[in-house]
Amino acid sequence: MSSPESVKLTSSEMASLWSEYIGHTHNSCVLQYFIAKAEDIEVIDVSKKTFQIVENLKENTKQILQSENVPIPIGFGSQDVDVNAPRLFSDSFFLKYIKNLSRVMVVSCGLMYTLSTRKDIREHFKNSLSKATTVFDDVSDVLLDKGLYTRPPFIEPPKKSDFVEDKDYLNGINLFGNQRYLNAVEISHLYGNIEANVIGKALAKGFGQTADYKEVREFMQKSADLSDKIINEHTQFLTGSDLSAPMPTETQVFSSSHPPFSDKLMMYQITILSAAGLSDYATSLATSQRNDLKRHYLDLIVDTAKLAKKAESLMVENKWKEQPPQQDKIKY
Repeated sequence: MSSPESVKLTSSEMASLWSEYIGHTHNSCVLQYFIAKAEDIEVIDVSKKTFQIVENLKENTKQILQSENVPIPIGFGSQDVDVNAPRLFSDSFFLKYIKNLSRVMVVSCGLMYTLSTRKDIREHFKNSLSKATTVFDDVSDVLLDKGLYTRPPFIEPPKKSDFVEDKDYLNGINLFGNQRYLNAVEISHLYGNIEANVIGKALAKGFGQTADYKEVREFMQKSADLSDKIINEHTQFLTGSDLSAPMPTETQVFSSSHPPFSDKLMMYQITILSAAGLSDYATSLATSQRNDLKRHYLDLIVDTAKLAKKAESLMVENKWKEQPPQQDKIKY
């Protein structure tokens, strides 16, 4: 009976490992900067723990790629981060960034796990998923201890379980002809999307004021504008149901114009956030029941896809985008 390692990687497994490795090199650079610039000891501690986890996972991924004779991606390294650059983000932002990073890792590792066939590769992504949840737990505990954790709104539970009895429910109208309040599922997605875009807006703002290339600075402004639009529109949905929304903290970004990261790394970061956003909005669209919300998410998907396409083009123009493994054309 053959061992798992004697069976070649599937295209899905290769793609997952390749993407994971690049992601780890990026996260490593960002966390090095956090460790160098954080002032609070608990923030430094959680940043160091996360960095060590990322480094270990990166090395594990690299070993598998090497054993399968898959070229190691270039990814990111010391040339893409300047730990001596002035402080650009606050400690509270570092914590919220790490929380969002762990959330993205949980989603991506879960998907990579389900796309894997070989037992050893499944075990690899199962371990990655476990480590991602560890990071999420650690940073969540710190945020809670410091009173920085923004909780989703509380609502009163219904008196009993029931079924939707009228199509007006989907139109967002209640029995008396008024707009019905958001249900718990709709609230959770709106709130989560606001949180993600608060992080995205702060990053785009900081990147925009430190980028070398004019085109990158202009792109970051468009990215920040879109995040701001999403935050405002989502907030209006929540407040329309007498619910509170997480508030952006403008002081999360300082005034430094000295770049801590390369333009290549910053553009990659935005493409990852855009991809996560597209996935989030598609899920929100599928699970929301008010038709006005569905139209809203359809518009967001179009706007985010346009921004992501611009980012990809800009990266290709500057030779910052690595080509994933692909099938060579068969010659007859």
